[in-house]
Amino acid sequence: MTSTFQTLQITRRRFHIGGATFLAAGLSGGTAFDARAQAQPQVAAQGPLAKMGVVSKGGAKPTFLPEPGSRDPVAHSQAENLFWNEQLMEHATFFYMLMPGAELAQPRAQVENFRATFTNLLAQSKKELSKATYTAFNRATVEHVKRFVEFKHKMRDEQTSGKLKSLVWPTFFDHTAREAEHFIARLNQLSRGDVSVDQKAAVAFWSEIMGDHADFVAHLLDPAEFELVKRAMATSEAFKKLPAEQPTAKDAAMRAVDEIIDFKVAAATGIETGKIRSIIHPVLADHVRREALKAADELGRSV
Repeated sequence: MTSTFQTLQITRRRFHIGGATFLAAGLSGGTAFDARAQAQPQVAAQGPLAKMGVVSKGGAKPTFLPEPGSRDPVAHSQAENLFWNEQLMEHATFFYMLMPGAELAQPRAQVENFRATFTNLLAQSKKELSKATYTAFNRATVEHVKRFVEFKHKMRDEQTSGKLKSLVWPTFFDHTAREAEHFIARLNQLSRGDVSVDQKAAVAFWSEIMGDHADFVAHLLDPAEFELVKRAMATSEAFKKLPAEQPTAKDAAMRAVDEIIDFKVAAATGIETGKIRSIIHPVLADHVRREALKAADELGRSV
């Protein structure tokens, strides 16, 4: 079978992250695929969210973010809860998928409970918060997230020791725990009325998360996708070096994240249509796309 890069019709530019070259590609079929147009449109959130200071960016699922320039901790709390409660709900979904069989029935049942919890929290997040209610909602959310973090750490340690024999990498348990801890820290900060984003911390966190995503992609691609695997691994290394590039790390990280958004959108389409051979579920492909949009937004706000 010919390689993916031979079968794709390239309709956009090549781009570079560190030493890796990626392709923001139009997938074969004759229609140019503009990844940036798919990933970047920003519109006011619809329905009751429209008046809450929240905007959304399109895709398979919308990515909810605070309005540009917003200094309102209520709006930021609304957006953080909308974004991260969905991500944590999907973390539980992925764990459930990767815990098959009777011997994993107990941890799978725990995962199902967490999925129900965050599905409910996501629904509650769509109700308007106010200055009188947002801190209490943040505190309640934090308690649920803490329990999920503890579970992820426990599963990580059991998978590492061989006590748990699931299909979830220890690294994936750890990665999703760090995202949840970031969510906790952000809600606690917002509950104090502080919407600032520390540049050094944001670059360090999101560079690590984006690097992990590249690692995951490399290990979930079909081995026949040799060039994509190599480039994903090179991208991982490039992201992990970004925090050392002070004082220009923010600019470098923003360029890298902006460019990887193109790749993630094109990759999600390639996975959905079978143009890229992998065991990456389309829900996971869209999940990491939304996190790249979140990274770009948070880095842009950082000082």
